[in-house]
Amino acid sequence: MAGSFGKEFRLLNSEDFDYLRKGAFCFNAPYFRFYFKVSLKTRSNARIGLSVSKKVGKAHDRNFIRRSLKEQFRQSELLRSCGQDILIIASPRLKKLDKKQIFNEVVNTFNDFIDKHEKNFKTSNSYL
Repeated sequence: MAGSFGKEFRLLNSEDFDYLRKGAFCFNAPYFRFYFKVSLKTRSNARIGLSVSKKVGKAHDRNFIRRSLKEQFRQSELLRSCGQDILIIASPRLKKLDKKQIFNEVVNTFNDFIDKHEKNFKTSNSYL
């Protein structure tokens, strides 16, 4: 399904998150940090993990950021089929932005991330 976000697209446990933090490639943006590495569990689709701390804001603000990140991931066919595990950590600096600015930052950061690493996603074994 094009609009689904099932378990096969999510990092589910602490081992998955720990695996990504050790030896993963990193992409830094002003408001987000992306860690990515070839997936241990699946080669056909990417899995995403999101970390939005309480420093970012109240629950409704954190949920908005998570929903925005998930939606951008859903819309990117290249990212969903790259075979990488991706962890996205939101910066507490997001607290200073309003919702429209946050959404624009999410879109721009995803586009920058894809542009910079697109060649590696097409051949997901390039990071082995």
